[in-house]
Amino acid sequence: MSRINFGAFLAPHHPIGEHPMLQYQRDLDLVEHLDRLGYNEFWCG
Repeated sequence: MSRINFGAFLAPHHPIGEHPMLQYQRDLDLVEHLDRLGYNEFWCG
């Protein structure tokens, strides 16, 4: 029996007026967290 793989999709919705690098860093932090949780794939739209 094979193992189930999980992935996540992040839509590019960010607060207006927030610095773009802060938004990007927050997205990367989420990717790292999901990696630690065992997610296999991540898509950003």
